Amino acid sequence: MRARITPDEAQKLWNDYQSGDMYALANIMQSYYSDLFHWGLRLHAEREFVKDCIQDMFVKLWKMQESVNAVENVRSYLMVVLKTRILRELSKKHVTHQSFLSEEYSFSVEFASDLRLIDEEHEVYRIRKLEVVLNHLSDRQKELIYLKFYQNLSFEQIADVMKLSRQSVYNLLQKSLGSLRKHYDSPH
Repeated sequence: MRARITPDEAQKLWNDYQSGDMYALANIMQSYYSDLFHWGLRLHAEREFVKDCIQDMFVKLWKMQESVNAVENVRSYLMVVLKTRILRELSKKHVTHQSFLSEEYSFSVEFASDLRLIDEEHEVYRIRKLEVVLNHLSDRQKELIYLKFYQNLSFEQIADVMKLSRQSVYNLLQKSLGSLRKHYDSPH
């Protein structure tokens, strides 16, 4: 597994890939695979399905190397492409008659793997409570929280991934944080 690369390094690799260097695409895949895999699992819990979607995405990029456009941010671009692929594959599985991708999908938040690292009972309680509070948010709100605070994407990148305006991202974040505060502070 390759260490995380900077956005500038990713941009250079993308430019090299566009110029015909297929090893650059392989480096991009190795660098972002973990992020993409965890992102995909938030959209659909079936691990092999997500792995297949990531592989298909990179195979398609490999095949369309000569016609692929320049991108502003490689990581957010790949997240958008993966989300689109997952939703498209899910819609094929469910044989819908829609000619567009549905925005109805579930988005889950789970900290179970992180709990192994925590020894103190009080910390486990706080994380469990946060998990419960997060799962009371709408799927779009959970997705936004994940992208902002787990993936550290900018508001512009989140707007691209979620297909929202920048102002809508701000508004949704404020609403989400308000809901989190309200439910976290409640005595339940």
